[in-house]
Amino acid sequence: MGALNGVNGDVYDIFSILDTRKGGYTLAIILAFLYPILRFTLDRCVFGPIGRVSFFPKEKKSDDPPTAALESRLYKYKVLVILGFYVSFNESFFTDTRYFWLGCTVFPPCNYEVSRGLRLLYALELGYYLQASLGSSWCLEVLHLLILQAVPSLIFWEVRRKDFWENMAHHIATLGLITYSYHVNFVKVGAMVFLCHDINDIFMEGAKMARYAEHKWLPTALFVVFMLSWFTSRIYYFPVYVIRSVYYEPINLVAKVYNINPHPHWEIFLGLLCFLFSLHIYWSYLILKIAYRQLFGDGQAEDVREEDD
Repeated sequence: MGALNGVNGDVYDIFSILDTRKGGYTLAIILAFLYPILRFTLDRCVFGPIGRVSFFPKEKKSDDPPTAALESRLYKYKVLVILGFYVSFNESFFTDTRYFWLGCTVFPPCNYEVSRGLRLLYALELGYYLQASLGSSWCLEVLHLLILQAVPSLIFWEVRRKDFWENMAHHIATLGLITYSYHVNFVKVGAMVFLCHDINDIFMEGAKMARYAEHKWLPTALFVVFMLSWFTSRIYYFPVYVIRSVYYEPINLVAKVYNINPHPHWEIFLGLLCFLFSLHIYWSYLILKIAYRQLFGDGQAEDVREEDD
């Protein structure tokens, strides 16, 4: 993994595209077009057969749940979380938010060095949200028709749910946050935002798969773990550490020290983070609603966003 950390060898360095911000954008665009093909291939050749054998060994019914889609999302989140920990765990900013900003003497963009690992993480996340958020554009609609509904976009692939517009707002805000933070090189903050968002999605997708497989206790156990991780990462860590850091530390550690005008970039970045947190509050209400049904209903932790609501 030396090449990922920026160490060149005698062989051709395939990660050299990550040495510049422009290269990261290029890789993200490439990945945005490769993700649908990869997901289609994995769903048809790997996750679909595994799901049918593991979860539904009996004759398939027309209303069987989309286990392949759940498995592909679960796989995506696991890859992103593992990479996120790999590129962040040994960094100072992992435990001290001041290091989100220390070393930056000019912005925008912030002029500290960024590892290839962080740029790769950003390229993967940006590429995913590009293909997921732009599914209504004419370009992806044409691709959708050409490859027989293989484009996994929020509009064409995902089931329409009660919080559809909130989910669209989340995708757009996240896409803007990723693009903007990458442009102004606030990527150390972004890496921790990715981690505290992606890690609980693993348990959410796992709980859905267990419920669809009709396990007796596993859906509830995973849902409890999901709730704990959600409120720990998105309702506690995200505002108390990330938003608080963005509110105070770039002003006190960079702007005042080096006589830099932080406007309007400070307000834009902080505003996007606060908007994202407001969506977390809304989804926390839905999560608590599920928990209430689990405790006082029929004992099944069902998704309150299902299409029949």
